[in-house]
Amino acid sequence: MAAQGRAVVRVYADVREEKSGVPESLRDMGAVVIVRSLPMGDYLVSDDYVIERKSVQDFVKSIYDGRLFDQASRLSENYTNVVYIIEGDPDLAFHDRSRARQVTAAMVALTVDYGARFLWSLKPSQTAETIFYLARRVQVDRGHARVVIHKKPRLSSVNEWQLYVLQSFPGVGPKTAEAILERFGSIEDFCKATLAELSTVTGLGERKAEAIKRILKARYSRTPRRRPGQLDLGLGLD
Repeated sequence: MAAQGRAVVRVYADVREEKSGVPESLRDMGAVVIVRSLPMGDYLVSDDYVIERKSVQDFVKSIYDGRLFDQASRLSENYTNVVYIIEGDPDLAFHDRSRARQVTAAMVALTVDYGARFLWSLKPSQTAETIFYLARRVQVDRGHARVVIHKKPRLSSVNEWQLYVLQSFPGVGPKTAEAILERFGSIEDFCKATLAELSTVTGLGERKAEAIKRILKARYSRTPRRRPGQLDLGLGLD
């Protein structure tokens, strides 16, 4: 339990993290944990700090398949401080010379290009401690307690805003958004495209194109909002 009179630490956790044991450990330490379907990241501790928790195995795999860089790009567009907590035995990431070089090079690139920071943890309870101390440092010691879950990115160029708008559609990630603009040239022409034309875009296909067309054509009606994650269009994000 939190000590009497001590400022309360609040942490927003994504619903997918509930079974990890981290939210439970945070509560045991006295943190108030608010579970939500977060648009990005696993934990939020302030307007400026987003935390992504990864196992060592998934961290290494995401470097090789490029997911980590796409993710870091999105996170850095929305939050000033992007923190990765890598959970597990670090030796698994650096056990041979070739892998160690690639992992190190990727971490350097992510630090320089996206301002990412990396913390290591051996187990979920230690991950919880790291998040708790980070939240307390930011919220209590520095007085930055406000958290905005749905936050517009800090974008400046028209190109950045075009990519951001397109990525709001289901099934559209950074690579697909770029492919759409390369194919149609503008968001206006994208909205006017036929189903057949949309289906030819790399990364879309017929199912995603149909979902996008339904959204573009649907008439708006003031109905009770669904909770995040309830809209089921049968899609997977790229």
